[in-house]
Amino acid sequence: MSTREIIIVYSSIIFAIILDSLLSFKLGSVFFDTNFSYLIFSYWVFAVPEKIRVNQSILIGFLVDFLSNSAIGFHISLYCLFSLIIHAYAYTFRLFSYLQLSIFFGTSAAFISALFYLFHHPLHYSYLDIFIYWITSMILWFPVYFGMRRFRQKFFYA
Repeated sequence: MSTREIIIVYSSIIFAIILDSLLSFKLGSVFFDTNFSYLIFSYWVFAVPEKIRVNQSILIGFLVDFLSNSAIGFHISLYCLFSLIIHAYAYTFRLFSYLQLSIFFGTSAAFISALFYLFHHPLHYSYLDIFIYWITSMILWFPVYFGMRRFRQKFFYA
């Protein structure tokens, strides 16, 4: 990857971490959390699998762990796992419809969120929060996918 491509990928993920911290809130008894950092990371791995490899996913996972104040290694291990899964099925995913892609990436984002809440808040673990998060992740995949696709076409290959 060139320096310009690295700056574009990392700046978009840092922007996603800032969005995560700004858009997370509690509405009544339901905690609404977004995981834009994972959705944008998974978009980059899906869109350019030849550029974002496991070593990049380790660095991105460390960046997310460091900037989001979570345990070092949590996002690293999960980002590596999902990076390997996305790389294994990268060309199969290209045959999927947008709805199937949103189900896969929404489910994987909900899995990361469920594990995060299980490790950090085991006494307040709520299946309703995870279900709502799963639905919102699937819905958020569409604007993330189309927005990042337009961003990649405009800046990544310029």
